Amino acid sequence: MQFDKEQSVIELTSRLLQINTIDPPGNESLAARLVGEYLSRASVRFETFEIAPGRECLVARIPGKGTKGPLVYSGHFDTIDVRPGQWSVDPFGGVVSEGRIYGRGAADMKSGVAAMTVAAMGLGLGGHEFEGDIVFVFSAAENTTEQGAKELLARGYLDHASGLIVGEPTSDKVLVAEKGALWLRAKATGEYGHNAFSEDRTGDRGNAIVRLSEYLVKANRVALPAPPNAHLGPSTCNIGYIQGGEAFPLIAGEAYADIDIRTLPGQDVDAVVRAFREIAGPHIDVEVVDIKPPVETPDDDPLVRACLGAAKAAGISDPGPRAVGYYSDASVFVPSLAMPMIIFGPGNIGDSGAIDEYVEVSKLTTAVDAYERMASEWL
Repeated sequence: MQFDKEQSVIELTSRLLQINTIDPPGNESLAARLVGEYLSRASVRFETFEIAPGRECLVARIPGKGTKGPLVYSGHFDTIDVRPGQWSVDPFGGVVSEGRIYGRGAADMKSGVAAMTVAAMGLGLGGHEFEGDIVFVFSAAENTTEQGAKELLARGYLDHASGLIVGEPTSDKVLVAEKGALWLRAKATGEYGHNAFSEDRTGDRGNAIVRLSEYLVKANRVALPAPPNAHLGPSTCNIGYIQGGEAFPLIAGEAYADIDIRTLPGQDVDAVVRAFREIAGPHIDVEVVDIKPPVETPDDDPLVRACLGAAKAAGISDPGPRAVGYYSDASVFVPSLAMPMIIFGPGNIGDSGAIDEYVEVSKLTTAVDAYERMASEWL
């Protein structure tokens, strides 16, 4: 079978963008079926499984000789939310215009999934015998719980992998490190009452919102010491969500805030948690909601060298290595399997969740070429 890779990857990206996979609820099954349709055209074997109704992961495999561990390509189907009124184009239109494809997930990371899928088709039809299997794992729920990645790991689809390539947006650069994410929830308790009968109250007046706000001012100033990193910037903190109280006249009995801390390799996460708890005071409880560890591969690792060489051969003049502050499914896979990883995808860094999110067609087609060359270099 002969097929036009450029046309196929443009078409598949556009069609994936026409499927609403905002997490929650996800509805990734529709995207998985579409990818399966393309893989079937090249007789690439695949299977799907549900992590919840309507939420499917997909695994495809091109068998090798088994003399080397599999090379795993990782992507996800889900996207973050969108406010359609802010867009100048339909966020679910998959519009192709002037060298760009627009839509929610164009950068993060339906373009990466499409490029990996078309690369799989090319590799499957190429007639080459590789030293190891080439495995493609596309997950559900990456943006929230990473449950799809956890299920892929638990079911053994990445067992004995020799390397991992993650298709998150990197502007076609090879990234070797990503920050981790420590999610904390600070809960404040107060003495519920009615403002009309509170003349005897002083200080914070027993108001959970006031107590929480005083805590958050201190939390925003917590020092976040971490070992210096050649590619990653400093550890950062963001207070991303706050909720509390019931009505205008009622003194809040409860309030909470969610805090995101981006962590670095070698940073003492337990010490960070202690620092936020030590400033809490008697009416604040700080709980750990989730820990996504940072991931890093040395610049001189053979996988990094192979992928840099493949990227250059695909026409990328300055492929890296670099790093990024977001987390990916690598935070689930790598700590458990202790394998090298790189991140490489056609979406532009920083465009995740952007209004009028897009991917450049030139980067998309280059990514297909690079993904194929990375498999050949490594296996």
